[in-house]
Amino acid sequence: YEIIFNYEAKEGAIEGFRQGFSLVKALLNHESFDVSHAVNRIIKVMADYKLGVSTQVMVEACQQRGIPVHRLNESSLLQLGYGRYQKRIQATITDKTSSIAVDISCDKEMTKKILSDGGVPVPRGQIVRTEEEAVEAVRAMAMDVVMKPLHGNQGKGVTLKIRSEAGARAAFKVAQTYGDWVIVEEYIEGQHYRLVVVGDRLIAAAKRIPAHVIGDGLLTISELVTQTNEDPMRGEDHELPLTKLRIDPVVLLTLTQRGLTLASIPEKGAIVYLRDSANLSTGGTAEDVTDKVHPDNVDLVVYASKLIGLDVAGIDFVIENIEQSYRQKNGHIIEVNAAPGIRMHHFPSVGKARAVGKAIVEQVFPSGNGRIPIVAITGTNGKTTTTRMISKIMTDQQLSVGMSSSDGIYIHQKLCVKGDMTGPESARIVLRHPDVQVAVLETARGGILRAGLGYDYADVAVITNVSNDHLGQYGIETLEDIAHLKSLVAEVVKPHSYVVLNADDPLVVQMAKRTKGRVIYFSTEKDNIRVRKHLGVGGTAVFVRRGTILLCQGSKSCRICSVKQIPATWGGKAKHNIHNVLAAVAAGWALGLTAGAIKSSLQDFTSDAEHNRGRLNLYELNGVRVFVDYGHNSAGIEEVAKTLKQFKGGSLVGCITVPGDRTDETVREVGRPAAQGFKRLIIREDADLRGRKPGEIAKLLYDEALRCGMKSNNLQIILPEVEAFRRGLDSCVSGDTFVIFYEHIEPIEEEIHLRLELQKALTYDSAQIDWVAGGAF
Repeated sequence: YEIIFNYEAKEGAIEGFRQGFSLVKALLNHESFDVSHAVNRIIKVMADYKLGVSTQVMVEACQQRGIPVHRLNESSLLQLGYGRYQKRIQATITDKTSSIAVDISCDKEMTKKILSDGGVPVPRGQIVRTEEEAVEAVRAMAMDVVMKPLHGNQGKGVTLKIRSEAGARAAFKVAQTYGDWVIVEEYIEGQHYRLVVVGDRLIAAAKRIPAHVIGDGLLTISELVTQTNEDPMRGEDHELPLTKLRIDPVVLLTLTQRGLTLASIPEKGAIVYLRDSANLSTGGTAEDVTDKVHPDNVDLVVYASKLIGLDVAGIDFVIENIEQSYRQKNGHIIEVNAAPGIRMHHFPSVGKARAVGKAIVEQVFPSGNGRIPIVAITGTNGKTTTTRMISKIMTDQQLSVGMSSSDGIYIHQKLCVKGDMTGPESARIVLRHPDVQVAVLETARGGILRAGLGYDYADVAVITNVSNDHLGQYGIETLEDIAHLKSLVAEVVKPHSYVVLNADDPLVVQMAKRTKGRVIYFSTEKDNIRVRKHLGVGGTAVFVRRGTILLCQGSKSCRICSVKQIPATWGGKAKHNIHNVLAAVAAGWALGLTAGAIKSSLQDFTSDAEHNRGRLNLYELNGVRVFVDYGHNSAGIEEVAKTLKQFKGGSLVGCITVPGDRTDETVREVGRPAAQGFKRLIIREDADLRGRKPGEIAKLLYDEALRCGMKSNNLQIILPEVEAFRRGLDSCVSGDTFVIFYEHIEPIEEEIHLRLELQKALTYDSAQIDWVAGGAF
């Protein structure tokens, strides 16, 4: 079975599948199954891996603006945008956030010094390292104090309103669990507020209410905590708007200071605060007060953020009433935090939600959506050549092109990653590259089936054709199945995007019904009825008329050039490459290029190792035309044979095989056009047999060629690829044409270059020889 389902967190989805499978297995075996444990396990894994609330609201803000988002790790590191225009965020830290400013904000004493030196009111205090130093500091200050870790966060290890020696010792031990250095500072009376500054604007302000329970006259404090934690809005950590209440040493100390224990039963309606600090991460709640902040207080927190150097800052501010100026009500800034949590502002317990995530995204992307043009190319044959043509067209516009193809990933014409790079991860590599201005992505069937697409939508989608290949794999049994799969590329476009479709292929034409994009047809057929109807309603098409490539829109037409002027068509002999050229012309026009620019690039695109390696590359060896091509299915081999038959000369000899993972019938289908198209056949096998026995594929091809009328003396089985190439080439005479359909191109090219060097060494011009008299010897 192929099971497909949606998910928010991949790891949670996998765990859900595992638990569901275990449940079914237990039922079949008549065994018991703990459903509650399974559900809790799924919830835990989901919580561990899904984006936190702060990050998620920024993702949603990006989606509203059409900014693509890609998760770079299992935490909260995200890429926003593509290629050259990409930005990164991690939670509420942006790639504009100063590393020095973050370091300063993490050092609470340094933060206070910079603020104080800048004239900002902050609480007095000192750093201690031992318990005795802490006791002495409390005694010397002779006032209520706060004790907290020097490098703490999220309210962890913070104890407020300490005055006694016993309280100092207990608070020091709690704080030192989070670091050796501890701050002792004066306790500022007043309400606790968190204000978020983005850039030079105050975006949100919330009154923070410490974690608490409300008595009912019946339950103990411990039982009330359990009851409060049943609120579905509370999670274990940051995955939900609120965090569950936890019993820890700070809570026990706070209760002791109030003469309470966990077993105490509060009166009905009595509020019991479990902590003095009011962080959401320790179970606190929030009330939005953004519209109430006094202008002086706004100016103060924006100034404080600038002093520390943060582009996004969470500022802890204590004052009796935030509606009054800090100058009148003794307001103090307690901390300036980098990477502030924004849950409380998006999900306040009381008051209006504030779009802090949106403001942060606007800070990162003041305008635009961070996108680059994306061209996706799919089809059974011609994908690589079309991809390379489009890449050259865009490269010639002085743009940095990222191209993923069947032989690797290229960034600005330089090979970065070698191999078959036609899957979604290869697309992501291109889109993550910081130099790329245009992405041209060859998109193969296998990658789509295994992992979908590596982009959210393309600006231009190209479907070259649909023919018999890969049947019997991943549930693909018919040509209609292949067409349905490849139509995903046509579907994943926006209404303003373009979809380039082969009007000569009925299965491709049907994809027009599945796309939201604007269709451009291409055709080599004379008076293709689909093209004529499309032009009749004002559509766009690229086609050949009397040997000339025309780009037409409605009744308007534009001449590109003669087919014969484009080297890749081999003077118009290579019909399959004419199709590829037309698709590339359509894509170039869809990307906004002029006919002249498209023409110039394609006239410079040749079928050699520089522009189109491994695709109908020609070498001359001792009078034999040697072609190197990647054809590996019936349609591909048939088109090459038709092309080469048009070259005058001797016999046409082919060296063929079929990948081992194809069905027997698919293998036989390759044997038919090979037997009909070539005078002689050398049958080889790939090094990777893909589950087949040695000689199995070769025998299927051999038998089918015999069945199709080829004589046995024109058939030869030589399994190793290089040996088959050598012996096949050696069997040719001057004037013959020999083509190898390769698996690995490097050893074939190496053999060719060795022979070319030998040919060169053995060839000389007699006019350049200095003749001497015999006596001189």
